[in-house]
Amino acid sequence: MSELRITPTGVQLLIFYSAPGDQEVVDLRHGVAEFAWVDAEHAAILAYRFGGPARGWSDVPYHPGHDPASGLPSGAGDSTGRLAVTVVLVNADTGLVLAHRTLTWPTPFVEHVSRTVGRMLGGRYDERAFEAAVTTLHRRHTTADALVDQRADAVCVAN
Repeated sequence: MSELRITPTGVQLLIFYSAPGDQEVVDLRHGVAEFAWVDAEHAAILAYRFGGPARGWSDVPYHPGHDPASGLPSGAGDSTGRLAVTVVLVNADTGLVLAHRTLTWPTPFVEHVSRTVGRMLGGRYDERAFEAAVTTLHRRHTTADALVDQRADAVCVAN
């Protein structure tokens, strides 16, 4: 399970794994960090993987209507257009934080995310439309790998 928060103060991705292994901790702390963004009008999905192509993608559905604190991060990026993203790996069984890393999304990726979030913030949140969009994406693309390969609007390697 994971949770994505995009607020005026920044972006946080919380990843909850039951009994994560040592390699998952190392991959999050030091591995190649890849992200993919899918805009499905009433929902967005952020896919992520740490440790390179040998690792499969995971994903988290997103809509700013789920979090009253949602909003575009101030400036939606630094002077270069990049945006810092904090990723935290939590042991879901114990609640202990096992790894923490701050990465930077590149400008083109930030632009995709900002367009989607800005559009969603400007409209009315509809839970049924959100659920339908997520369900449709997951039916058409039965794995996160397939979703990224067949439907991603933007993909990046974060620094």
